[in-house]
Amino acid sequence: MIKSIYFLDENGFLLYSKNFMKEKYDQNVLIGFFSSIANFSREALGGIVKNVDLGENNKLILVPNSEERILGATVVSTNDNNHLVTLIVKNIMQDFIDSYSPDYDLETIYPDDMERIINNNLRRKIMPSPRIRLLLSWIIAGFLCYFLILLSINVTSFMYNYFNLNRFFTPEQLFTRFMPILILLSTINISILFILPNLILGFLSPNWKIATLNCLIYLVITITLYFYSTEPNFAYIIVGHLPLTLIFSLFFLFIGIRYSSKMFFKQ
Repeated sequence: MIKSIYFLDENGFLLYSKNFMKEKYDQNVLIGFFSSIANFSREALGGIVKNVDLGENNKLILVPNSEERILGATVVSTNDNNHLVTLIVKNIMQDFIDSYSPDYDLETIYPDDMERIINNNLRRKIMPSPRIRLLLSWIIAGFLCYFLILLSINVTSFMYNYFNLNRFFTPEQLFTRFMPILILLSTINISILFILPNLILGFLSPNWKIATLNCLIYLVITITLYFYSTEPNFAYIIVGHLPLTLIFSLFFLFIGIRYSSKMFFKQ
């Protein structure tokens, strides 16, 4: 989450600041530090350094606005997504510019108005509490699990009849036709059962550990429900291809986590 935010003009003069944490920092030292980094990187590297690791689970993200010659600086947690933080600071800065450009008179920059601007931009980028997300993820995943199992059974039955897998196979046909179809069936079943639920579990999960645990729980639930379904033997498709199932599950879990980290802050 954003811990503090600052807007400075091209001369390093503070236009606005907001601290979201209980800890109080020496504002003058911070502003001088921000300006020094921006000026040094601009002169030495030809562009402003975008982020700096500050240690103690803190990092600094700098967001310049070349048109208005304003520098946005924010201190956030190290696990916050740089792209998301930059986007939010840019939006807040643009609202700040729209409201107070071109004079940026400190006497007319009202704290209540800036508070409203910041809250409006943050509200759209903050996910609900972890408990609500966990409950919501399992409601969706549980609902999907039942229907995806039915879909998997129907798709498998359709392909089984379409390719007439009941007929007699010669040893040559067994390896040239039956085995490729069986591998295709297994891949389709695993895709149906584990892609969408793991995307959702990853997207709504509070962290990696809980996401992985939920992924494994969903796998066990799916196998168990298969054993109690009309086609219990289908459970062996998942068990027999467990490495592939885990690869599919963890990959799309990762995609869900990464996508949500770029879109939202998680409380």
